Amino acid sequence: MGIFSFLGKSNTVYFPGCASYFKNREIFELYKKIFSKLGIDFKIIDKKICCGLPALEAGYESQARKLARRNLEIFREEGITSIITNSPGCYKMFIDNYPSLLPDWNLEVRNLWKIISEKLRDKPRLIKHKAMEMISFHDNCYLGAYCGIYDEPREILELIGYQVVEMSDNRENAVCCGSCGGLPRTNLNLAEKIAKERLLQVKRAKVKKLVVSSVEDYALLKKQDVGIEVLEISEVLAVALGIKKKEVEKSDEEVREEIEGEKRILAETRANMRLQEEIKEEDYYDSLRRQE
Repeated sequence: MGIFSFLGKSNTVYFPGCASYFKNREIFELYKKIFSKLGIDFKIIDKKICCGLPALEAGYESQARKLARRNLEIFREEGITSIITNSPGCYKMFIDNYPSLLPDWNLEVRNLWKIISEKLRDKPRLIKHKAMEMISFHDNCYLGAYCGIYDEPREILELIGYQVVEMSDNRENAVCCGSCGGLPRTNLNLAEKIAKERLLQVKRAKVKKLVVSSVEDYALLKKQDVGIEVLEISEVLAVALGIKKKEVEKSDEEVREEIEGEKRILAETRANMRLQEEIKEEDYYDSLRRQE
């Protein structure tokens, strides 16, 4: 954390976001260890208030403004002048929405992914284990489409030994995985269908691992049983830095189960394609009958 963090004097707050702090504490703890290992100065504030993005997206602008105002008050009470967050949604909210919600908003919102990339490049000795394998990376909507951050997460992965194999839809053309905009809360079935389609793109890229930069993406994609291993970027960083041990290879039985799962998903995909063709054919004949 650096000496100032240990003394409680850092003026940079680590804002983990609700998904990390309340739902995925392991990810929250990993990020703290990663920051300490890389020498990233930060401070944890005990008062945890939502950034307000879910309220804003749901149309409750006044409630979102109240949350933003309370956060600013807490930051000022704690002497905070800058923010780092591993949550793309919070990052987008702070950098894009807070200035319009709060005329007196004046805190620096730092690009955490750029900070980590620079630390790894400046201190390569801290990298204890190089991955030396292929993975794919999913561009979170908030981080990519809204904030234009595409390179830094990929640079992190390459610096720790991964070869990033792009899906057909990537960077500016990336498609949503279903986790953004509150969709899992309003239409979980649709969110999971979108998530499965995104994972099928990973399969088409002939890769078996997907790394994401968002805990919300991680939670949704990880639930889908399509034979793709989903990892949050903190997990691969923790292994590279020697904070976390790499998981053991799968047993023969687990491999067989994975293969059977892939066959089942492939069969479902083919069935869906046939259904789409049948629908197109039926629509075609319907149009001909209407012309008669």
